[in-house]
Amino acid sequence: MKDVRVLHLASFEGNIGDNANHNGVHELWRTCLPGYRFHFHQLEMREFYWKMRAFDKDFAALANTYDLLVIGGGNYFELWVEHSPTGTSVAIPQEIMGMIRTPTLFYALGLDPYMGAPEVCVERFKGFLDMVLASERCLVSVRNDGSKQSARTVLGDAYADRLHMMPDGGFFVRPESHYHPELQDDCRTIGLNLAGDMPDFRFGGQDGSGVRRFLDDLASVLADSLTRNPDLNLVLYPHIWKDFSLISEFCQRFPDPLLRRRTTVAPYLHGPGAERYIFDTYARCALNMGNRFHTNVCSIGLNVPSIGFVTHPQIRELYREVNLPDRCLATADPDFAANLAGLLDASLKDLPGLRKRYEASMVMVRGQATAFLGTVGAWLETVL
Repeated sequence: MKDVRVLHLASFEGNIGDNANHNGVHELWRTCLPGYRFHFHQLEMREFYWKMRAFDKDFAALANTYDLLVIGGGNYFELWVEHSPTGTSVAIPQEIMGMIRTPTLFYALGLDPYMGAPEVCVERFKGFLDMVLASERCLVSVRNDGSKQSARTVLGDAYADRLHMMPDGGFFVRPESHYHPELQDDCRTIGLNLAGDMPDFRFGGQDGSGVRRFLDDLASVLADSLTRNPDLNLVLYPHIWKDFSLISEFCQRFPDPLLRRRTTVAPYLHGPGAERYIFDTYARCALNMGNRFHTNVCSIGLNVPSIGFVTHPQIRELYREVNLPDRCLATADPDFAANLAGLLDASLKDLPGLRKRYEASMVMVRGQATAFLGTVGAWLETVL
């Protein structure tokens, strides 16, 4: 077995979904790349956003002290970053990329044009891709959230055809069994995530009317469902600190008896290892709902029926790619409340049938992951 020292550039602090992603990556690599023993050193991407680090000669020198550089997963190929030399959050200038001799794997990245894709960003990104795709030392993959189709639409077939697809690591998260005071053993629990960041983008209407309408509808539907189903409880998941704003607004709309007797809020945890507790809570719920990417990814991977709230096109594309397009709802639809009520009732009546569908989807997703990691294994044999 070969030891490989890995410099892993990604987000590790501040979003529990990122930790679920990395948890799943480590699990998969142990299974699918058995000839290697990987020793990961974490390099926090947010330190580059916070200007604590820079993609400069020192970064290249650091990368060159490792056997492998892994960038991702994460939504780092978003195409609105006009101050970046690549047009994306992977803001590595080509001259710095050229200094990196270490084999580099761009891993399961979100290629995201939804917040804009100015021509200057597209052209810079094409230039960056021209360089890395031409290098035998680099391998580039995007995740299964519509990123391949986005590449085809924005960059063109010549680029999209050379990008590999790798499912997000969150599909393969492995929690650990914990005691959960948020849950009651004699009840079914609905898990609910409410993403509180980017409210204008997610809900529209800079006056806040979009988010207010969504919360009004959501609170009404869930209050009715809990009232009609005495065995149902509700737990809310904060993934980042900004989620508390929407959790608070939701609770203000929820009936006081249901809040005091049948509603809890999971703890706000972050950092490597914290995902083992939070996603064990996910795994123990009868059904999960929410609009964060990893709320939906991890529920599917854990074989827990879910309802995705489409406040970002990636949620719709995610469910389309895993052959579950009917498991998500557009919150901007005027009939959102009625659609949610119908889908929630139908889901609660057929949870075993839904789990079978999710299990079938994961057979496909695991096959996709295994196939790409076979490619990674063959590539590693040539570059290490």
